Amino acid sequence: MKFNIRHIVFLLAILLLFVSISFTSVLKETENISGVLLTKQTTFEAGNNIKLVFKLNIPARTDLLLHSSYGSTMIAPDNFNTGQFTIPEFISYKKGVVTYTLFHDTKVLTQGSICVTSNEKTKVHLESYIGPPSIIAGGKDYTMQVVLPTDSYDNPMPDSTAVLMKHQFLSIEKERMIYSKDMIGWINIFSYKPSGRLLLFSKVGNTVSKEFTVDVFPDLPENFTILPQRRHTYADGNQITKFITSIIKDEHGNIISDGTLVDFVIKDTSGALLRTQGTTISGQAIAKMLHPDHEETWKVKAYVHGMAESDTLEVRYTRVIEDFDVQFREDNREITIGPLMSFMEQLIPDGAIVKVNVSKEGKKLDILVKTSSKGLVKFLLQEGFYPSGTYDIDIEALGVRKTYKNIALQ
Repeated sequence: MKFNIRHIVFLLAILLLFVSISFTSVLKETENISGVLLTKQTTFEAGNNIKLVFKLNIPARTDLLLHSSYGSTMIAPDNFNTGQFTIPEFISYKKGVVTYTLFHDTKVLTQGSICVTSNEKTKVHLESYIGPPSIIAGGKDYTMQVVLPTDSYDNPMPDSTAVLMKHQFLSIEKERMIYSKDMIGWINIFSYKPSGRLLLFSKVGNTVSKEFTVDVFPDLPENFTILPQRRHTYADGNQITKFITSIIKDEHGNIISDGTLVDFVIKDTSGALLRTQGTTISGQAIAKMLHPDHEETWKVKAYVHGMAESDTLEVRYTRVIEDFDVQFREDNREITIGPLMSFMEQLIPDGAIVKVNVSKEGKKLDILVKTSSKGLVKFLLQEGFYPSGTYDIDIEALGVRKTYKNIALQ
């Protein structure tokens, strides 16, 4: 059997008519599909299995678009061509509003929302925050205690959840019932006048938090006094004078914190400033300074910079020697000074500084400095540096000065 062109055209026309009728019926079927939510419950507790069941007038493939605070996701029905959907756990375990949209292909069949609430039947968990971890005594500074009660799925408990706040300080114990708002419960705890350690905890139902500590440090120090401590009053350049503060306290009577730096400033009779430092232990600071090597009067004042200061202390040092021997040998080029005798006529401790100023015709040529050993100091004026002639020799030791004019060097 042979087909001519008319037969082929006729067959194609019939095929197109059939496809057009089928497509039109599908479109009409899609247009007629509708769905309604059968599930009456719209509020669910977190952690429970959530199923949404929709009634379709015509069995068809549908998809459900979910949108929550965790984003958007499209889920398929539990069974093909049914309207039952199981909400994923990552959405059903979290508190908040979940909106849904039921689709058939691109057509929106229905939409709405459900609410997931925190599960009050589970054990309550407490997230607690304390800060700052240290405050100042006196009642003006404070720390904040913040509690966030949650269910087992980490959802904040509803507002007005009762939270018991407790704290202990020295012999004081206090508690206060507050109610959460906007997910949290909080109170400010002001310091007491004494210094010490503050202990805090919170409780919701049968759940208690761990213990927290806040250190209450002393307030700013008040002015204080200082005293010297020394073995004798002689200016031997050898012994140590200790400067000791009174016990430094704040205005509430608290001993200031250990390690507080105290700066001691010493002004001598020439106006020069010396400094030494000490840190407090049990409220007292001790600083040390070597005795001067000549008669001197010190004015000492101590500071806790920017906060407190001491009175001015005057410390006098008396001369340890009144005179010393000087011997010139080897054509006056060898100068022996001493023995240097201390206040009990004992040899001065090693290390005493002796200076020799060499001048010629009123012009200073050199300053020689040595320290004593066994009470003696020896200087040698070598020919290479000091040609033969007459010189003025000025010797200073422990505040005593002796001058020799026109010493002839051979």
